[in-house]
Amino acid sequence: MEAQTNKSPKLNKNKKVIISTAIVLAIGVVGFTGYTLSVNSKVKSWENKIYPGVMVSNVDLSGKSKEEAEIILKNTFSNIIADKKLTVKASDQKLDISYNELKPEFDVKGTVEEAFKYGKSGNLYSKNSLINSKSKKNFDLKLKYDTEKIKEYEKQLTSKVNRQPKNATLSFNDGSINVVDGENGRKINEEQMDKLIKENINGKTTESIEIEVPVEEVAPKVDKSMLAKVNGKISSFSTSFAANSHPESRDVNLKIATGSINGTILLPGEEFSYNNTVGERTAERGFKNGKGYVGDKVEDVIGGGVCQVSTTLYRAIIGAGIKSTERHNHSMPASYSPVGLDATVVWGALDYKFKNTYDFPIYISGYISGKNVVFDVYGNKEGMGGKTYELVAEGVQKLEPNVTTVQDPNMPEGQQSYDKNPVAGYKVTSYLITKQDGNQINKEKIASDSYQVVNGVLRVGTKKPDPVPTPQTPAESNQQQQSNQQGGQSGQQQSGQQGQQQSGQPAQAVPPAPAQ
Repeated sequence: MEAQTNKSPKLNKNKKVIISTAIVLAIGVVGFTGYTLSVNSKVKSWENKIYPGVMVSNVDLSGKSKEEAEIILKNTFSNIIADKKLTVKASDQKLDISYNELKPEFDVKGTVEEAFKYGKSGNLYSKNSLINSKSKKNFDLKLKYDTEKIKEYEKQLTSKVNRQPKNATLSFNDGSINVVDGENGRKINEEQMDKLIKENINGKTTESIEIEVPVEEVAPKVDKSMLAKVNGKISSFSTSFAANSHPESRDVNLKIATGSINGTILLPGEEFSYNNTVGERTAERGFKNGKGYVGDKVEDVIGGGVCQVSTTLYRAIIGAGIKSTERHNHSMPASYSPVGLDATVVWGALDYKFKNTYDFPIYISGYISGKNVVFDVYGNKEGMGGKTYELVAEGVQKLEPNVTTVQDPNMPEGQQSYDKNPVAGYKVTSYLITKQDGNQINKEKIASDSYQVVNGVLRVGTKKPDPVPTPQTPAESNQQQQSNQQGGQSGQQQSGQQGQQQSGQPAQAVPPAPAQ
């Protein structure tokens, strides 16, 4: 009995603790629930409103609906941007971009949408915290504009600022060679320019903004020090075009092509391309029609004759000991070059290329002198080591064409003409002869070339001449006159008789002249 009496107070104490805890928890739950309901109610009241402290271009939109905010912004900023300008500076040039020309339009709807969504992606308590916060959030009013117009402005500025560097070059005076120093160029960093302009074209209501875009200095590819080694002529070659059948048009093509190459500087290790240097042969660039090979025929083609320039250059360059990296012979022999020593070019197909294998630059001078295409190659005379070079053709094998004869009954007998001119073909090997102080020290095979045979077609006339009438004797002639007089007296009858006489007497045939 005494043991049970001692245990009861302890149990009562535990019960009191449990009950007290339950009461506290109940009060906490009730309080938290009440707080949550209060917070939820407050957050819900801002559900369709822009949160406190949210502004657009410093205009307070706190508590406004999207519709109300759009009205406020439109009323505040309508026409406010029209007179604004952005000044862009680059080096010593500047350009004013007028907002009015950009067809500006505020993106009120898009900006309000962004302001409205601010803070609404968090949870209930973060939203409540933001609503109760006194912090500010300012959005720039978004601006739509004509981006193509921006590109036009950028092109205007780059055309004013950008300047190509000038390479150092050579001048020739009474046999002496002088180096003329080059000039640095400059170029706008177009990527940075575009980024800066677009970052500063915005809805801010500042009347004008000035920005400066970076301009980079561009050094010339060839400077004075690079040309210091060039001290004399190391090779020269020329070909004549005095016998051209169409001199006016062909001469124009030769001058354009030669002028395009004149002044070329090739640094050590650099490769020259004829097609890249001369460019496409088009009428827009001034090229004329001239004779050129098309398959196994000679036809008028735009730029005809430029192969004489490539051939002359080939001979001058290889005469300086510089071999080709690409070179092609003609399909048929060329009048201005022996077989095996020519170089043909075709835009987009066949090129003439070579690489400067010396440790000094070479300078190519090209010009027309009288009726000659001339190329002079300048370099370092000491660097040649007393060597000279000559291209020769050996083992020339001629291949005779066949000629097919076609009889033509419509061509007078004795006349003949070629429907297709026969052209002999050739096989030949070219060699580069190297001489040291005038003595041959090396002979190197350069190429084995083939020129196609073109068989001819000869048209021969077989048409016989008309027979020559037999002359009348005087007695026969008198008898014929009497017969005509007795044939009738009326003018009409006489006229008819005369007509019969004229139509019945054949004209005397003249034998055709032989073909020239």
